[in-house]
Amino acid sequence: MTPAAYRAALLRLGLNQTTVAPILGIDARTSRRYAKQGPPPPLARLLAYIERYGIGLAKEMMDRESGKEE
Repeated sequence: MTPAAYRAALLRLGLNQTTVAPILGIDARTSRRYAKQGPPPPLARLLAYIERYGIGLAKEMMDRESGKEE
């Protein structure tokens, strides 16, 4: 995910670099860095899941992908 795609995803979700930080488990400074340099692939995938499925289902998808199914 490019920096521009990261910023665009946040806008589509109605979030900004500061408000998304606690949702993603990062600090605001890290979120600002991602807006300039792009996020790591796992975080880009999580944002894509959140956009597509919403936060609850995105967590479920990430848990499944990492083998943490209940």
